[in-house]
Amino acid sequence: MAVYEKQSFAPEEYRAMAYYRLSKDDKNEDRGRDREGRVSDSILNQRKLVHAYLKSHPGITLVDEAYDDGYSGTNYDRPGFRSVLEKVQSGSINCVIVKDLSRLGREYIETGKYLEMIFPSFGVRFIAINDDVDSEHSTAGDDLIIPIKNIMNESYCRELSRKLRNQFRIQRGNGEFLGAFASYGYCKSPDDKHKLIVDEYAAEVVRGIFSLKMKGYSQNGIADFLNREQVLPPSEYKKSLGMNYKTGFRTAAQPKWSVVTLNRILTNPLYIGTLIQGKRGTPNYKIKKMRMRSEEDWVVAAHNHPAIIDPQIFAVVQKMMERDTRRPPHREVLLPLAGILFCADCGRSLLRRTVTRGEQKYCYYVCAGYKKGEGCSSHSFEQKKLEETVLHALTQQIRVVVELEQLAVEIGRNKIDRIRQERMDVRIAKKEQDLDRDKEFRLKLYEALHDGLIDREEYDKMRSRYTQQIEDTQKAIDKLRLAREEITLGSGADHNWVLQFIKYEGITKLTREAVVTLVDRIYVYEDRHIRIEFNYRDEIAAYQEILQAKAKEVG
Repeated sequence: MAVYEKQSFAPEEYRAMAYYRLSKDDKNEDRGRDREGRVSDSILNQRKLVHAYLKSHPGITLVDEAYDDGYSGTNYDRPGFRSVLEKVQSGSINCVIVKDLSRLGREYIETGKYLEMIFPSFGVRFIAINDDVDSEHSTAGDDLIIPIKNIMNESYCRELSRKLRNQFRIQRGNGEFLGAFASYGYCKSPDDKHKLIVDEYAAEVVRGIFSLKMKGYSQNGIADFLNREQVLPPSEYKKSLGMNYKTGFRTAAQPKWSVVTLNRILTNPLYIGTLIQGKRGTPNYKIKKMRMRSEEDWVVAAHNHPAIIDPQIFAVVQKMMERDTRRPPHREVLLPLAGILFCADCGRSLLRRTVTRGEQKYCYYVCAGYKKGEGCSSHSFEQKKLEETVLHALTQQIRVVVELEQLAVEIGRNKIDRIRQERMDVRIAKKEQDLDRDKEFRLKLYEALHDGLIDREEYDKMRSRYTQQIEDTQKAIDKLRLAREEITLGSGADHNWVLQFIKYEGITKLTREAVVTLVDRIYVYEDRHIRIEFNYRDEIAAYQEILQAKAKEVG
């Protein structure tokens, strides 16, 4: 820190500036104290105290005042406090007056720096009225009470920070929304600012975005469409509602829909009713810079608010965004089978290629491994014939699901649900046994290390492996329990997979939307036969097994 030459002033020349500070927490405490008739820390009361003090000290002239309303004592970058420092550095004042030390700040080291170094280096007299501190009569370093009070102020901040963090975590765990602004598609409830409700206009735009993605549009294509239609992007839409909203994602002078904005919407589980909070935060109350927290520290509340997007559609979109898909030139949407085709032998994607013979163009798919000369065979399949084959397989699978649904209605869905619950209970019990076994093995590892049966390296490796297995098994159990709960509650989401097939009954043309909704992967063999892995294949197999067993009982 720079060393400044101390200026000398005669006692009658003290030109003072008063500084007042009130934090948000002080405001909350003030309300309680006022009701009990005690003195409040409000700006007005601090000012009254300073002016009363000056009446009994005629040698000090008040030349200016500054205040910070709603600023924490651990933050020294406050507008009012900055103005005090500017006046100190310019030499226009040589005395600073506050109500008490906590008004100057609540951080021990930083407050001590101002009292022992900065103010003395400028020849500035410092007065804290209620703490009976006056640097004209004693130096801050010689007065034992000052560092003790500073430590107490810092302790107060530390304890307050801990309580607030715990309170916020409890609120987040209860599904209370703590953000300043709701994400696009939602707004805060007028009855409870911690609850999210659907903003119908913005929600319709979000549904349109997901629908376009399902149809095969790229994020660039969706952005171009929304900009042509003059749909306001999220930041401008919030401003149009009168919100004082600012974003760090703005990249152009004229705000428009962008790929970044659409990626955030398309990957945000908020739209299926899952609220994730606490992704970013500060390490402690002294460090103000926000940092990303590890995923295990996030607070997740599922089924927290009304969903805008069907969870199954959301899952399909996530899967398709992870795959490398390219739109052919001069086409607005992806081809129906883009990102779906894989080689049955090497597992690589199939690439689309075009050849011209005379005036005719022929399109076909070929193994990427073969194309790169990495040993696989071509697995060549003409595009039109392959699409016809897939369409035929889709219509057959749709027919199977429709028949299963009809049989389920005849037998009675309640009976089937009871059987599904029983089977789910068996699977959960098996997973819980696996979980207990892995936990027991992990506990025995330390005994093995202590007895010299394994060395430290083996212990660390095996413990890490069992810990990962335990986490994976617990996630599987949670998923099964959620599925069982949906069956018990008769959740529409539990039955939606059937509706996904039924809505494409009678399909005559292969579309991108139909393929990504119903199909996970298609494997192509060298002899040009295909194997299709349908979405919801586990649900279909379970239904078939249950219905077949029930049909035999009835028969």
